[in-house]
Amino acid sequence: MSKLIDAREELEQTAAMLEQILEVMPEDLTTLRALYETSLKLELPERALESLTRLDDLARSTQNSEMIDFVLNQYAAIAEDSAEIQGRINRLHEVQNMISPVADTRAAAPGAGGDLEAEMALAWDLFQDDQLVQEEYSTVLHDLTEMSSNKMGVPVTVLHILHDRQFSRFERLMTHLCQKSNVPIIDLSRFEEDEELSRLLPLDFISRHGALPFSEVGGDLLLAVLNPFDLGVIQRAEGLSGRRCHPYLVTPSDYDQRLGKIKAAAA
Repeated sequence: MSKLIDAREELEQTAAMLEQILEVMPEDLTTLRALYETSLKLELPERALESLTRLDDLARSTQNSEMIDFVLNQYAAIAEDSAEIQGRINRLHEVQNMISPVADTRAAAPGAGGDLEAEMALAWDLFQDDQLVQEEYSTVLHDLTEMSSNKMGVPVTVLHILHDRQFSRFERLMTHLCQKSNVPIIDLSRFEEDEELSRLLPLDFISRHGALPFSEVGGDLLLAVLNPFDLGVIQRAEGLSGRRCHPYLVTPSDYDQRLGKIKAAAA
C-alpha cells in the first residue's frame, strides 16, 4: 500500500511541476501532453480532458500534425460521445486536410524557449520509453526549469543533468538514443580541434545550444549534438554556417571539454 501511495505522490508532484512549466510556457505542446497523460494515470478524467482540449486548441493553431493525430486518437478512446467532442474532431479533421502530413512545429526553427521545449520533449520521450522512472523524470523537469532561468556557460540539456547527477544507467541511455534516432555516437577526443572550423558557428551559439562543428566531409559539417531529436538546432546551425550539417551524439563531458578549448582559443 505504501508503494502505491508513494507512486501517487510522485505523480502528483510531476503534475504540479508540469503546471508550473505551463505557467511560464503556456504553448508548450509536449508539456501539455505530459500533463494530460499524468492526469490519466492519477485517474482524474476531468483534469485530463481539460488538458486534452487545451492541447487540441494549440495543436490546431500551430498546425502540428503529430499532435493533431495524437488528440484524435485520444478522442476516439473517450466513451462520451458529446456534441462538443464531435465538433472538435470535425475541426481537427479540417485542419488536418489543410496541412502537409509531414508538417511538425518541433522541426521548425524555434524561437525563444525552443531549446527548453526540445529538452522537455526528450525527457518525456525517455520517460515514455522506460529509460527514466517517475522520480528521475520529475527531477529532470525541475532541473531543466531551474537551470534555464540562469545564465549557463554550457547548454542546458537532459544529458548534462543526468551526467551531473551520476545517473547509473547513462551508458545504456546513450545507446538507446543512438538506436532510436539513428544518430551515431562519437568520441570527440579522436578529432583534433580545428579553429577555423569552430569559427563557422558563433561562440554564443555553441555555448547556449547543444551543437558544435568538429569535422567536415566534402564541404559538409559534422556536428556534435546533445539532443539527436532536436532538428531545430541543426537547421539553425545550417543557416548560420551556410553548410549542410550531419549530427553525431556526444557525451556532455566531451562537449564541455571541446567547448572549453574553443573558448580558450577565442580568448
